Amino acid sequence: MTGTLTQDHAYFEGLSILLVDSDRMANNSLQKMLTKLGSLVTIVGSLREAKLSIDNNCFDAVVSEDDLSDGQGLALISRYLSLRPNGAFYLVTEHENAQQVKNSNRQGVRHFFVKPLVPNELVEHMLKDSIIEASALKLSKQLSPYLSVADPSMLNALVDIPLFSDSSEPVLIIGKSGTGKELVARAVHGLSSCSSNAFIPINCGSIPESMLETELFGHEKGAFTSANFAHRGCFEQAHKGTLFLDEIGEMSLEAQTRLLRVLEHKTIRRVGGEREIPVDVRVVAATHRDLAASVEAGNFREDLFYRLNVLPVSLPPLCERPLDIENLSKIFLKKQLAQHSSNAQAAMNVPVYTKEAMDLLKSYDWPGNVRELRNIITRLAVRLPKELQEITADFISYLLPHRHNMSNVSVDEGVLIPKGTSMEDAEWMIIDAALKQADFNRAKAAELLGIGERTLRRKLNGK
Repeated sequence: MTGTLTQDHAYFEGLSILLVDSDRMANNSLQKMLTKLGSLVTIVGSLREAKLSIDNNCFDAVVSEDDLSDGQGLALISRYLSLRPNGAFYLVTEHENAQQVKNSNRQGVRHFFVKPLVPNELVEHMLKDSIIEASALKLSKQLSPYLSVADPSMLNALVDIPLFSDSSEPVLIIGKSGTGKELVARAVHGLSSCSSNAFIPINCGSIPESMLETELFGHEKGAFTSANFAHRGCFEQAHKGTLFLDEIGEMSLEAQTRLLRVLEHKTIRRVGGEREIPVDVRVVAATHRDLAASVEAGNFREDLFYRLNVLPVSLPPLCERPLDIENLSKIFLKKQLAQHSSNAQAAMNVPVYTKEAMDLLKSYDWPGNVRELRNIITRLAVRLPKELQEITADFISYLLPHRHNMSNVSVDEGVLIPKGTSMEDAEWMIIDAALKQADFNRAKAAELLGIGERTLRRKLNGK
């Protein structure tokens, strides 16, 4: 450890660190070590003092006891990260609790320590995090043309993408629906040496079984009744490029057998054809299923699983990526406002989320992941009043499915307006209920409301 500290002494030089502990004396040894390394250390003993310090200083890192005399140390994290998004927050607690660790990690805690805190252990983690942070910044820039990633858990999942891109071996991307599997596949292709060649995506679960082989391998003229001309399949179209097989777990066993043969022999035979056609294709596959379990159940070929699972990438769900929730919420809002605004200047004046609004977004489970977040922000952009400066928790609470009971509201049956609601807000609630009932079809929503579509558009634009 001594050699490591000496070697990385420069990292701690000038580092501003806040230590929060109700027992100030407990941090003496830690303070001495950090000060010796050149850090600027501030010690406070309560939640109130910590909040004041965070508001008035720019700390590079915060190390807080969770059980403080006047509250929970975890309550500091959203305040701290809102002021210092790239800051490092470490939590110290009496007992380790798996659920507490999971919840704190979701909120952005870098590492969870159990008392007594060993100074060397904290310093080692801070050094490790500094290296990871530098690598993450580089990776984020590499991936930025294809997807926006800010959260450490997602960056950690994608850390091998540049290396995988240099290989010609298959990549298997595993993740729930809406986590961004196709974007990751495009990044694999975009960072590879074949990026100037074709990227061909195909969803194996959305194509009827009778047509899948034709789509993948093509067909010759006259192969079947409607085959009036020869057709090049996805493998031929992706020659010298990348073929993205989305939802590979939905493929039939028969189609799996043909796919395995292509991967092993690097040739395809069109439906109705007799000649073998060489193909040089990089295959990236994706699934939301546990393919190992599918193999056990007899629904997926074991040999194909091992042939595809050479370079695996497992994507975490959005609910475990709080920084991505914040980052993507801002990106989607800006894009949607630009699309819905006829005034270029108005599109540039993007309202900000209040801390409470962002906390609500981060606390939601997002079963539909990024796709669901995009939909929610689209609905938000459609209903935001013109000239609004900030988005409060009320807007978010109303839109999140489990936050209100309006998802199945029928305008025909009436809309429940809480006592004390302003006329303007009541109108927005009725309009929003109509839009939801009409599946966001403005013409149908206007019909439900008994007004013209132009009138509805004018109200939505705040005119």
